[in-house]
Amino acid sequence: MYMRVKSKIRRLIIRRPLEHEVDILAEKIVKAYSRSKADRLKLRLLARDVLRLLKPVMSYRDLYSLTGLPESVLCRYVKGSILPSFEQAVKILAKVALSVDLNYLLKDLVEREKSPVIDLLRVLKDPYISKLLATIIMLELVGKEVTKVIATAEAVLPIATLLAIEFNAPVVLVKRRSYPGIQYYNITIMRSPKDIESLYVDKDLISRKDKILVLADVVYTGRTLEAVLQILEKSRAEIVDIIAIMGLGRLWEERLKPYNVKVLSIVPFEF
Repeated sequence: MYMRVKSKIRRLIIRRPLEHEVDILAEKIVKAYSRSKADRLKLRLLARDVLRLLKPVMSYRDLYSLTGLPESVLCRYVKGSILPSFEQAVKILAKVALSVDLNYLLKDLVEREKSPVIDLLRVLKDPYISKLLATIIMLELVGKEVTKVIATAEAVLPIATLLAIEFNAPVVLVKRRSYPGIQYYNITIMRSPKDIESLYVDKDLISRKDKILVLADVVYTGRTLEAVLQILEKSRAEIVDIIAIMGLGRLWEERLKPYNVKVLSIVPFEF
């Protein structure tokens, strides 16, 4: 079952996850955040922040339908009068992570741009959307160890930075040009005889001990992301997960199939 929530700014579709789905994710969240008082407090603050992110596009009645918590309690959480308990915070975050339809949200944001070119910097210009995306991605990765976040393009740097803060891991940007005196892992992509692109990753920023999260912006043919992954293979670091914010058409699927890339939203090519 899905619930459509509209506002003048943006729209959301909320699905109702099965109880066992919520229980499984909740268990992972508890394991990841119950190691210290600081971690437990951090999770409670995160639950409050997520409710604040959702409030501009959802009424308290909608939030009640999503979380099952009384509207009066939700109001006090959103206003910061009180914090949810650790147990309530776990339930709130598990339900939000499994309920918000990112595919619909991102397609809607693209539609609103009315541009022939999908520029993720424009699509995600609202910092609150970036924060919501980063939070949901982080919750889906809960329990995994990440020591480096690889941003394949500048467009995903805001989300990569938010994730890096949560994982306490540095951000490494894939560069399009090299600088003297720095050693790189690099690769060249020949798109046509006149269109050649080189990609660079600083060698001293990645080691074989690293556990890497790769964050890509828009994939079309998948050639650039494949090249980035080939660069990272040279470092012998462990790739924990690969997430692309948006897929343009489905031309990329066959090329990226061996890498098990997670694409949050797929937009038709004719869009």
